[in-house]
Amino acid sequence: MSDVGTTYGITYPGASGDANKATMQYHTPELPFATVVAAAFSTTSADGSSGNATGTTANGDSMNEYSLTSAPIDGLTLHAQYYDFNAYDDGVTTNDQSEEGGAYAATYALGNATIGYGKSFKAPAILEAVRAAGATTVEYYENTGLSICYAVNDDLSVSYTQETSEPNYMTSTTVGYDIEMDSIQLAYSLGGATLSIARADVENVSYVQNDDLTETIIAMSFAF
Repeated sequence: MSDVGTTYGITYPGASGDANKATMQYHTPELPFATVVAAAFSTTSADGSSGNATGTTANGDSMNEYSLTSAPIDGLTLHAQYYDFNAYDDGVTTNDQSEEGGAYAATYALGNATIGYGKSFKAPAILEAVRAAGATTVEYYENTGLSICYAVNDDLSVSYTQETSEPNYMTSTTVGYDIEMDSIQLAYSLGGATLSIARADVENVSYVQNDDLTETIIAMSFAF
């Protein structure tokens, strides 16, 4: 739900597929237990995105990213990803903490039910001057997601998702407010059409206390 509805202000780790990055990737052939390992190297592109003005010069930032997917037993799929960010040294600004992040997740299907659990982390880049400021600086974000889906029959499915994002500050005495989302979704197939309804309750949008929202999304998709 956090991918399709209103922006809830959750801070997620980055990825090599982000905009304006030139990426070189290598994916291994399928290994035992349906395992695939991938590595990617990305640099900031000198050109603007399609439809935008052409960029001037690349700033030299780059990213190394590694991922693994495996299915060791029937019904179970495991995922893991890590990246570190190499900021271009312009000789003027100095990072006290370079950006890095990653995620891991597992999904397990048993009969008509599928359950998923995952965590992701992001440690943003922190300048030396910002770290010295102390209390209001977030050292890293920790996100947790849990979901379960049940296929009632070939046409009807229902799912529930819970997601939490926790900011962790440089100073332990700093009070932080977690973003918390609870969502339920229904999907019903009508031949070539699918009707879906989703409702989400969100607390502390963008980590702001008592900034809450509720939204309902009704959608119809068609296959031709």
